[in-house]
Amino acid sequence: MLLATNIRKMLVDGSQWASWEGYHIPVSDEYFVIWTPAGTPMYWRPATWISYKQQLTYFWRDAWFTIHIGYDDQTGSFLSGYCDVVLPSSDYTNTTREMIYTDLYIDVVVREDYSVYTKDQEVFDRAAKRFPIVEQARKKSFEVLDWLEEQAKEWTGPFERIPRQLPRADFEKLSPGEASAILRAIS
Repeated sequence: MLLATNIRKMLVDGSQWASWEGYHIPVSDEYFVIWTPAGTPMYWRPATWISYKQQLTYFWRDAWFTIHIGYDDQTGSFLSGYCDVVLPSSDYTNTTREMIYTDLYIDVVVREDYSVYTKDQEVFDRAAKRFPIVEQARKKSFEVLDWLEEQAKEWTGPFERIPRQLPRADFEKLSPGEASAILRAIS
């Protein structure tokens, strides 16, 4: 059985913006993969909804980003990617019960056709006026944003580890070893 974890998206003021449950797929000790099945409640500050897609979320220790990839629940085909620029955290492992990250507001979005764009630069600017940590992180945040955008366009760097097609939607039926072997074989 896969180990459950709670993902918590925090804002720099310490408040929680979102949370949802997922399951560790222990693919690597260098990066951490959380599978969220379709049908999972997604608790966001503005509203709660039920996810209609499968999702893999990727975390790296001390990285300035996290990546969320959505897949069609029936076919496993790529639907979208969303890359949050975040404050780095060293707390991630394959057994962490809560995967907590602090969002820095700017994002890279990958559409279903693999076109890529960035967003929320104005939100970052507003936050930088209120929160010194955001202004202090400005240079690195925008360097990471630009780097992630280029990597997403070429599906290189961290994206090389991410499958373009999810081979199955029933990871809950697999052992951690079986689930990780499947993802390692296709990424």
